[in-house]
Amino acid sequence: MWSVSKDEGSAVAGFVLVAFPMLAIFSVTTSITLASYTRLVLLDATIEGARYASLADQDLESGISRTKDLVTRSLGQAASVSVEASISRIGATESIRFVSTLGHSLVPGSRLISVSSVSTRELEY
Repeated sequence: MWSVSKDEGSAVAGFVLVAFPMLAIFSVTTSITLASYTRLVLLDATIEGARYASLADQDLESGISRTKDLVTRSLGQAASVSVEASISRIGATESIRFVSTLGHSLVPGSRLISVSSVSTRELEY
């Protein structure tokens, strides 16, 4: 009446074989999601900062401070972003280039995310 099955005790082995790959997939997916979100926030803030600096009544410093403010509001006070700005002139047009670099520790093995944006403004109307 009492029989021993060949599958007895296989639940632990099955759990180990399934749990660790699922945990690895979950952690990789979470890391990629956080890195993508961080990069998109940084890119959007850089585009907005360059656009803001290209307005007629603004300068590079106001665009840089706007970029840093947007990143800080989106990612928190721990986000340390550095923004470099440059202007090049071609005729009556200025090209404003912003390069933002964010040092972070969200993704293992990755410490820097860098994005750039260019905006133009006309000097003569």
